Amino acid sequence: MANTKKAPAQESAFKTMVYPVIILVVICVVCSALLAVLNDITAPIIAANEAAKTQEAYLGVLPEGTDAAGLTTLEGLATEGVVGAVTAPDGAVAVQAAAAGYSGNQVTVFVSFDAAGTISKLSVDASTQTTGIGSKTGEESFYSGFLGWDAANHVSAGEPVDTIAGATVSSNAVITALNSAIDCYNNEIKGVA
Repeated sequence: MANTKKAPAQESAFKTMVYPVIILVVICVVCSALLAVLNDITAPIIAANEAAKTQEAYLGVLPEGTDAAGLTTLEGLATEGVVGAVTAPDGAVAVQAAAAGYSGNQVTVFVSFDAAGTISKLSVDASTQTTGIGSKTGEESFYSGFLGWDAANHVSAGEPVDTIAGATVSSNAVITALNSAIDCYNNEIKGVA
């Protein structure tokens, strides 16, 4: 009789402890497989959207009328902080650079240099920074002070633009990214493009 009483208890332990674990493992495996398939399907779409967004940002800082078909993407850039660069047929160059801002979040800068090496246009994506404080570095009222700067010199806090009070880290991220773009332009692009 002792054996017959333990059988239902063992069966009950299996149903209450082991069976739910097996079901959860099966559910996890199925969900993981579905996520992998979904990632394979969406990865090329996401990459194409990112490439289109980047190209739009390059065109946004290049001279009016620049055509995307005429851009030449520069490969193998080694300057720290530089994400990419393109050249236009008129000799203008656009560089994408990024630097760590507040909380280590990236501030991205797109800057164009004319054929003479002067900063002609600039855009700053500070959407990762604190809203209303660090995000002010993405406003034209801040970054327009860099326009006309000669790429022969680095920028610094106060030269040509002061940092934003309360957003020093974000302001310095813009300055660091700009200096990376200037280094890339002077050391890797100028004379090559």
